[in-house]
Amino acid sequence: MSIGSLEHMVRNRVRMFLRHTWLVTILGTLVLGAVIWAAVYYTNKATITRIAAGPSASSNAKLVAVLSNSLAQSRDKIELQLVSTDGAKASVQALSSGNADLAIVPSILGNSPDWPVVAILRQNVIAFIVPAPPPPPAASTPGAKASTPAAKKAAATKPAKSSKSTKSSKSAKASTKNSKSAKASDSDNADDSDSADDSDSADKSDDAGKLKKVTQLAGKRVGVVTGNEATADLLDLVLNHYGVPLAQVQVSQIDPKDIFDAVKANKVDVLFVAGAATGQAIDDAVTAATQNGAPPTFIDIDQADGISKRYPAFDSISVDAGTFGGNPPMPADDLSTLSFAEYLVARKSFSHSTITELATAIYTSRLGIASQMAGEVKIEAPSTDKDADTLVHQGALDYLNDNSQDFFDKYGNDIFYGMLIFPVFGSAIAGVAGYLRSDSRTRRLRLLQRVLDLVRKAHAAQTLEALEQLQIDADNLVISIVHLSEHEEFDESVRMSFSLALDQLRFAVAGRRTAILDHTGASDTASAGNGNGAAADAKAAAA
Repeated sequence: MSIGSLEHMVRNRVRMFLRHTWLVTILGTLVLGAVIWAAVYYTNKATITRIAAGPSASSNAKLVAVLSNSLAQSRDKIELQLVSTDGAKASVQALSSGNADLAIVPSILGNSPDWPVVAILRQNVIAFIVPAPPPPPAASTPGAKASTPAAKKAAATKPAKSSKSTKSSKSAKASTKNSKSAKASDSDNADDSDSADDSDSADKSDDAGKLKKVTQLAGKRVGVVTGNEATADLLDLVLNHYGVPLAQVQVSQIDPKDIFDAVKANKVDVLFVAGAATGQAIDDAVTAATQNGAPPTFIDIDQADGISKRYPAFDSISVDAGTFGGNPPMPADDLSTLSFAEYLVARKSFSHSTITELATAIYTSRLGIASQMAGEVKIEAPSTDKDADTLVHQGALDYLNDNSQDFFDKYGNDIFYGMLIFPVFGSAIAGVAGYLRSDSRTRRLRLLQRVLDLVRKAHAAQTLEALEQLQIDADNLVISIVHLSEHEEFDESVRMSFSLALDQLRFAVAGRRTAILDHTGASDTASAGNGNGAAADAKAAAA
């Protein structure tokens, strides 16, 4: 089977199928419905966005859950999927390896041009918390000392009573009272001076034993509270600025639920915490460091301005008195320390339109998110200035600069220029169609020319074998014409031309066959007549 015959058979089957109107209508309706359903499905399909955050019990992981619920309630097309990590470093690795599309990381790790910022979730502060000293053990000596003045007062009052009972004279009584008051005043002054000296010495000894500077941490036991932004690397950065090698500090990792036991057992001298100033991490550490009603103290980072200039990821901040709560207020005075931002960052190559939708959802629902995570979250927009230290993701930048685009904003220019360019393509298509039509016309003319060539050959044929070959060629030519008519729509003039040419070929072949047969019969008759004359001549000669 030739390619042309196969194509002809397929076209015939298709045309037979198309004759079943109801079947074609049903199938067409099903196909159209499937196309519409697919378009609606893929248009409204939620975009799954993976966000790395951790640890699992941290405020960052809780923030992802709250934000995910907020997006679900607003029927947004973005669906957040938490990629739980062990901490900020693991979140950065997940973002770098492509296992996550977004991540919640501190500015000290996430300030990278490859991970532009979508939003600032909160400002973290660093806190060195010195636990309050444990209460002194109970002893019997203070009670004995306390009983001695009472005995002295009792002994002093007895002579007064005896002097009153004698009633010898008013002057003796007055003199006795004066001497008594003088002694009492002398003893009170002596007691007051002793207590003042004791308190001064106690305060001096307490001040001498308290940690007030970062430089005093050398040789001390520092407990780094886990589950927040405090890390040994962050502690090392602060200590190195003050010239205190980390090797000279006994660093231990303390789980948040073990802080109270560690402080009570006097296992640490200082707690190191980093998180929101009013967040749960610092609040738990302050509560655990409070002993017997005595509040903890805090170490100032008095060189915070210098550190922030050397490391742009940090800012110097003054924590107001009472920010950490308590009565008396904690801290008692304004506390100088360092702060750094908590970023929501995304891969630079991530879809800008998706980030725009996510930024819209975050900034429009930030009050609701903050109410569900009181003290932990305070969402802010990064600076969009050209000279800002923070690189903002283009999707978030579009929202912050009110450059969010709808369908017509995105594709309006394309549609406009398409309408301008379409006539050019239309002309090109028309030219191609004209070329194809001219090529089809050429094929028709070639077939017609072949028919006319066969007509001439038929007139010139000399034998019946040649006419038989011409008949075979004519049959193949008719098949080619039929196939061409299946591909192309012949008009009346074309059909008339082929009909006349084929009739002419048929008449030419038939006429030439008759002529050849007549010529062959005449030749046979002549040869037969010539044979009969020769026989008669022979008979005459014999006679």
